[in-house]
Amino acid sequence: MARLPSLNALRAFEAVARLGSISLAGSELSVTPGAISRHIKELESDLGVSMLERDGRGVRLTGDGNHLKNGLHPAFDMINRAVLRMRRDPRRKRLNVMAVPLFAESWLMPRLSRFNRLAPKIDIVVADRFCEATAADVDIVIEWGAFESVADVEAERLTHEHVFPVCSPKICPNRTLAGATLVHRHSFPNRYDFPDWPAFLDAVGLESAEGLYPHAGISVSGGLVMGAARCGMGVALANSTIAHDDLAAGRLVRPVPHSMETEIGYWLLIPKAVKERSEVRAFRAWLLDELAGSFGQSADEEPDLHMVPGLMQGAAGARVAESVL
Repeated sequence: MARLPSLNALRAFEAVARLGSISLAGSELSVTPGAISRHIKELESDLGVSMLERDGRGVRLTGDGNHLKNGLHPAFDMINRAVLRMRRDPRRKRLNVMAVPLFAESWLMPRLSRFNRLAPKIDIVVADRFCEATAADVDIVIEWGAFESVADVEAERLTHEHVFPVCSPKICPNRTLAGATLVHRHSFPNRYDFPDWPAFLDAVGLESAEGLYPHAGISVSGGLVMGAARCGMGVALANSTIAHDDLAAGRLVRPVPHSMETEIGYWLLIPKAVKERSEVRAFRAWLLDELAGSFGQSADEEPDLHMVPGLMQGAAGARVAESVL
């Protein structure tokens, strides 16, 4: 690789060639005109050619100078654009959210653009809980289960859930479970904290439904259960928050009206070290507002705003804006 001239000399020449003035180039680069002239002489000596010709009105490019300008201008423009992309606006905030996959895919992602419109200066990064991340990388965690606040993490319950069967309307025109293919959740060892089909059927008194074998069917990982139901693979057990949008849109139906209440739900886990940061408070306020529209409700029920803990008063935009300030 050929030895390159001094970068400062190249920058000085590019500015002079673009602006047509040594003085203007010095002002742009915050150096004296004398420093610009020395850089140009250094460049000409290094390359062995003349770059500029001086006349009474200033400077003009030689043929070699014009050739170098044509190569340098797009190169420096590319460098400037790369630096601008990397340099973070100090007025912007970054928020790292880790969410359980099913919640992230079925509930959070379809709504996230609304948060972006309310808080456009917050850059949000969303990952599922199985990604490779350290505790230091995460500002907010949304998890399924039952939690308590500990020394360094504050736990806040977001939802109280009901569990019920759902399926594509294409495979369940008669609204019955008789003869249905059941979609089971396949969970990691010691993570089976969602009701399975035998437990559900026993709890609601449907264990003897005609043609139904509670242990037979198809097993998929928890994050794929709703997708399996939507595409007609069978009948799945869904919790009320996750099923809400699909039921409202008609992508899924409830083949039977039976449901069971669970003691677990979605929780918001926030490290106490970051809970007062404006972007964290803004996201929490927005999240509670959004959950108020689908919190523990089926598609044909009115949301009960009093069920959401910590719900603030006033319009969603005002709450988020106040949190960012």
